[in-house]
Amino acid sequence: MRRFIAILSALVVSLSAFAEGADSIAVKPKSQYPVLGLWKQNYIATGFATNRPVSQYSSDVKFQLSMALRLWSINGKVDFFATYSQRSIWDIYQESCPFRETAYNPGFWVSWQTGEKVRLLFGIEHESNGLGDENSRSFHYATVACLFEPLPRWRFGARAWYGYYDREHIRRYFHYRGVMQLWGTFHTLNDRFSVTALVNPTVTFTRYNAQVEASWKMAKRGDWLPSLFVQYCYGYGETMIDYDKLHSKIRIGISLINNKLNLY
Repeated sequence: MRRFIAILSALVVSLSAFAEGADSIAVKPKSQYPVLGLWKQNYIATGFATNRPVSQYSSDVKFQLSMALRLWSINGKVDFFATYSQRSIWDIYQESCPFRETAYNPGFWVSWQTGEKVRLLFGIEHESNGLGDENSRSFHYATVACLFEPLPRWRFGARAWYGYYDREHIRRYFHYRGVMQLWGTFHTLNDRFSVTALVNPTVTFTRYNAQVEASWKMAKRGDWLPSLFVQYCYGYGETMIDYDKLHSKIRIGISLINNKLNLY
């Protein structure tokens, strides 16, 4: 009996020590990002051009899919991601419902939480439309971004990029797409409603591409719940194939928003 009590006591002590060790592991810094999660906004929306008569040729569906796989995390502050985004313009109202363009955008990113309210991101990306001959478009570039949350209801971001593009099929790409973006987001404390304004100046600062969007989450809780989504965009570069053509479109649809990163 004494031997049984001794063994039981040793077992309890061992389990207690293990539990303390497990607790100490649990309180170590952990990444705030899931292993697999959202990267940019994911949405599907339909609408029409505001600078042309409304018809089947000026209306379309736009959707974007964007995911991130967290590969590694260092002390919960530095995260390495493999990312993939895909944006499509679908001429669904035309007779054969063709896709105008699908842009494919894989990348590799490092996110560094420099402070409680500041994140720096560094990335290498490729973007192309998968077409051939004169419709082929491709872009290889490096990106640096900063996300800043100075106040509970405000988020700000800046992103700059530079790289090599296919000059055989693209002329003066940076004069239309630009080399940077600036944006600000106002949101409620529970992230149920948000509105974002984005400005994308061209490399010569003679043109400004702009985008305004708002979303309203259909339920009060849950990051993965869908939101009603409205987007208005004006300027150049919405698609790679028509990068040098002016567009002005408003669309409404459904979105999933990543409130922790949410690059554009």
